[in-house]
Amino acid sequence: MPRVSRSRPHGALLRVSLPTLICAMLLALPARAEGWMYAGFFGLGSGLEGGNAGTDTMSWQRARLHISTGVDLRSDEDPNQGLGIRGVFELEKGGSIGAEVRYSRWLGRGFGAYAGVCGTLFPETLVGGTVGATFLIPFGKRGGLYFEPSFAALPLGSDLPDHSVLFWGLLTVGVNVNL
Repeated sequence: MPRVSRSRPHGALLRVSLPTLICAMLLALPARAEGWMYAGFFGLGSGLEGGNAGTDTMSWQRARLHISTGVDLRSDEDPNQGLGIRGVFELEKGGSIGAEVRYSRWLGRGFGAYAGVCGTLFPETLVGGTVGATFLIPFGKRGGLYFEPSFAALPLGSDLPDHSVLFWGLLTVGVNVNL
């Protein structure tokens, strides 16, 4: 018996499948597996500033009034931890401009802790570490009032009292807005 050969339309299959595959890839929306949550902060604060000015005793005075503003970035997959960036503007005694970068961890609803690097950059420099806590009183879903006690030790810089470590114990009060 003679064998009958059937020709398969490979060309037709390729002409339909390839454009369908290309259109599906081009029209598909990108996957959003992870997004970022932003929170803005604006506050006023002051506290105590202390150091050893060469007298072998700690002396304390009122710290300069400062404005603190910045943003916290957190992943929506793990909203309990994130990074924060702050700009700090001291308003008294000629003023100064500084910054803070921190790692923050929310330990419960409305309560978090942080650790980071802080300092002043202009007109004189001070650099050190800071630790603190954030207490948030929410006013709806978009924001609230926050209280932030902190402690900083600043061992480096050109504005140190007699080359000793400068300490700040501060309390900042302000508003928080979830962006």
